[in-house]
Amino acid sequence: MANILPYEPNAPDPRLARLLLNRYVFATWLCYLTEYQLLTVFVIYQRIELDNPVNWLKEWLDQILFSFHTVARMQVLGIHMVAYSLLLVRLHEQLPSCHNWRRQRLQEELLIKLCLLAILISQGYWSSWFYLKYIVDLNADMDVSFIGHYLRRNGVFCGLVYFLTEHLPFGKEVWPLPLIRLESATWQWLLCHHFDLGRTLPRSLLYTIGFAALFWPNMSGDHSASCQLLCLSSCMVTLITVKLNAIKCIFSTVMHEELPLTFQKQQEQWLSPQHTQDGGLPMCLALRVDIQLHGFRLQAARDFYMIASAPNDELCELFQLRGILHRKPKNWRALRNVLMGNISQFTQLLNECLARPATEAQPRPKHRNTRCQPNVRHLAPPAPAPNYWSRRCESEEPGPEPQKPSFVPLFEKLEQQLRNCQLSKQVQCFYNCLPVYATQLMRTDKDDCEVCVGRPLVWLIPGLVSICIRSLTEDKHGSLQQDLAMIFNALIGLEKQIANLLALLERRQQKPCQTLCVLSETIRLAMNKLIYHFNKYLNFILGDEPLVDSLRNRK
Repeated sequence: MANILPYEPNAPDPRLARLLLNRYVFATWLCYLTEYQLLTVFVIYQRIELDNPVNWLKEWLDQILFSFHTVARMQVLGIHMVAYSLLLVRLHEQLPSCHNWRRQRLQEELLIKLCLLAILISQGYWSSWFYLKYIVDLNADMDVSFIGHYLRRNGVFCGLVYFLTEHLPFGKEVWPLPLIRLESATWQWLLCHHFDLGRTLPRSLLYTIGFAALFWPNMSGDHSASCQLLCLSSCMVTLITVKLNAIKCIFSTVMHEELPLTFQKQQEQWLSPQHTQDGGLPMCLALRVDIQLHGFRLQAARDFYMIASAPNDELCELFQLRGILHRKPKNWRALRNVLMGNISQFTQLLNECLARPATEAQPRPKHRNTRCQPNVRHLAPPAPAPNYWSRRCESEEPGPEPQKPSFVPLFEKLEQQLRNCQLSKQVQCFYNCLPVYATQLMRTDKDDCEVCVGRPLVWLIPGLVSICIRSLTEDKHGSLQQDLAMIFNALIGLEKQIANLLALLERRQQKPCQTLCVLSETIRLAMNKLIYHFNKYLNFILGDEPLVDSLRNRK
């Protein structure tokens, strides 16, 4: 159970763990408030009295809002909400997993998917049970046990369909980074848009129609009673769907709030906790390589780029000097070590993956070597199979690949024949409309895990380039001057490794993933930007005329 909450074991510093844990607690508190809001909506739908609203409001405050029974029942829903949010946080913060086969990915992610399914179904069931406690007797002769059974089954169906639509796909990003972050995004968005009614209402209506078609509440021919029960189930399905969507949106908004990053160097260990809590989060701490929180690393890299590229912010504190003679940079060296550590680690990872196959596999001869004697074995052992490049994060050798089913060649032959006929486009469109592509479980995994691990570099490299460019006007002491050659060489080496990877994928007739394409374009633009601003100083910085000529003549 300790691995479910990734903050304490994977955070290298208590300040980082405290920051993320406080955000999680704040998001949980907002989810509790959302639960009370939805209960208020349901009670208004059920018990509002237009003739005497003041008495109804007093009754609602005394018997429902501040009632001990309501608080006790709310804890049952709170347990499910906490468990669901913990699973979402784990999916968001886990590192990208690499597998040679989709069967291996299915085996690894099946447990957490089953936990999500069980929690969503249980949450739908107990949410229906919670709303049943505040239901008013309908104006019809109905069996109370049938009403409860029908509505609870409706909640189970709602949780099941929500899992199929939101969490069934493997490898899906839980909380994507926001494209635009406003000044008061948290409160403005939580007050107005955290319910996302434009998305949840059509979906809940579709759930109700589908469930009503399967299990129509037939009340012995009483159509008015059936319609009342159908309207009640529609209200409950809408509230349950809104709640599940609101939990996900609230945690996404709170967790992606702007980090309090500062250029100040990490505090010394002898300082008291009171002094360490006053300042923000140092960038050299938030961008460390040993942080095993993938979602947090992406957010920290994004915020670092926004701070470094902001035209109004000053980077003077980054280039301040320290020491008795004021000769050493105060904050730049710590940040430089972290940024160059990320780039060098990713370059080394790609180098290890690309260094496995030196050349392409030699074609095998068509004829078979026959033995001289059928019952005599060879003295020399058989030659090992060629070691192909494998997209794996581990350094050990890859194990044997699972055998493909016998019907795979037949399926590939049928697929090739369909491509040659005139109906190939129609068949391809039909495959794309299916919820699960038929050949995904039989083909190898095409995701580049090494490239996915390097996704923070999409923001770190432009931020580093922005600091280098702004140092031309803001670095009065020349703190960054001696590190420009190292930055140029690191970016050139990373660009070569990515170019080699693209060439290898092209030879193997494999399509590169989106992260690799974005990272390649990011490095190309960053190098062009550096060459444009440091064109006059390239000979002084690099000291290699052929390299300088190649950089100036690049497209």
